[in-house]
Amino acid sequence: MKGIRVVDMTSALSGPFCTWLLASLGADVIKVENPTGDIVRNTPPFKDDIGVYFASVNRNKRSIKLDLKSEKGKLVLHKLLATADVFIENMRPGVRNRLGCSEAILKKINPSLITASITGFGQKGSLSDRPAYDIIVQAMSGMMSINGELNGKPTRVGFSIGDISAAMFTTIGVLQRLYERDAQGAEDSSHLDVSMLACQWACLENAFARYLNTGVVPSPIGSRHPSSTPFETYPTSDQDIVIGLGDNKDWQPFCEAIDFPELIKDPRFHEIEVRLKNRDALDEVLGAHLSKKSSSYWIETLIKHSIPCSIVENIKSISENMISQEYHAFSEIEMGKNKNKMKFVRNPLASRELIEKPAPYLGQHTREILKELGCENSLIEDLAG
Repeated sequence: MKGIRVVDMTSALSGPFCTWLLASLGADVIKVENPTGDIVRNTPPFKDDIGVYFASVNRNKRSIKLDLKSEKGKLVLHKLLATADVFIENMRPGVRNRLGCSEAILKKINPSLITASITGFGQKGSLSDRPAYDIIVQAMSGMMSINGELNGKPTRVGFSIGDISAAMFTTIGVLQRLYERDAQGAEDSSHLDVSMLACQWACLENAFARYLNTGVVPSPIGSRHPSSTPFETYPTSDQDIVIGLGDNKDWQPFCEAIDFPELIKDPRFHEIEVRLKNRDALDEVLGAHLSKKSSSYWIETLIKHSIPCSIVENIKSISENMISQEYHAFSEIEMGKNKNKMKFVRNPLASRELIEKPAPYLGQHTREILKELGCENSLIEDLAG
C-alpha cells in the first residue's frame, strides 16, 4: 500500500486496529489527535511510562496534534485531507460534522477521498445516538448468549471481538473502495458506514443460520461444537487437550488411534447424529480412557493418525515456544526515551521484511507534516511550537 495516505481520526481500539493493519501493509497513516491525545494513551498497563495498549495498535503511524475546535486546526486538517486517499474516524455520529469533516465538505476538498466511519450502531437509525463499547455490542448482538459454560450464564468473549471484527470489516471495505477507484476508475465512492453491531451479527452466521432455518435457539455449550463431536477439551493424566473431528469418516481412524476399537460400532456413538444425542456419555467414556496417559502421548499419537488436536496453550506458553518464532508472530520494537525493547503481535499478512516503527509520541510528527503540506513558517511555529 505504499503511496496510499490514510488520515486516522480514531481512538481506542476499533479504528486504531484498522489503521494499524493498513499501516503494516505500507500505507502512510497520519494519526490526528487533539491536544490531550488518544484516550488510551493513559490506559494501563504501562512500561516505561508508555501505555502498552496504545503502543500495540498505533505502530507504524505518524502523529499530528491539532485543535480542531480552532480555525487554524480545521484549516490544516483540510489541507491534510486534500492530500489523502482514505479518511477513517470512529467518533459518535455528528461529531465529525462539528469538526468540519462532513461528507459534503470532504467531497469538495477531495472528490476521490474514501471515507469510513466506525460506530456502535451506524450513522442512522433508532440506535445511532447510543454510546457503545465492545461488551455492549457483544450483549446486544447475541454473542454473549452463546458463550460460556454448558448451561451457564452468558459470557463475554475473552477479547474485544466487537472492536476487532469491526476493524477488519472496515479494512476490507477500504481495500474494496481503493480497488474500485484505482483499478476500475470509479470516480465516486459511497461512505463506508460500519456498525459494530452488524459486524457481530455477521460473525454469528452459524448461530443465526441454525435458528432461522431450524428454529433451534443456540445457548452456551462451553468448548463443545453444536453439530460435531468429539470436538472439545478432554482430560489426560497431566493436562487438558483438544480434539476436533470435523467429519464422520474420522470416527473410525480416531477410535483406532486411541486404541479403543469397541467404540466404532457402539450403537450410542457409531454415527454423528447419535453421538450428539449421547454426547455426555461419550465425554465420560473418552475422559476416563484419555486420562490414563499423558497429553504428550496422546498428541503424538493423534498427529501420527492425522487427527486434529492440541494441548490447551496459554499466552505465556505461546510467547515462549518455537512455533511462534517459526511463524514470525511478534515484532520487537525500541520504545521510549531509553529505547527499551517491547514486543507485539505482527500483522500476519505484512511482509516479513517489515521493520515496525514504534507508536508515535503525541504530536511527534506535527512539524514534519506541516512542512509537507507547505504551511507557512508562522503557522508551523504556532502549531508545532
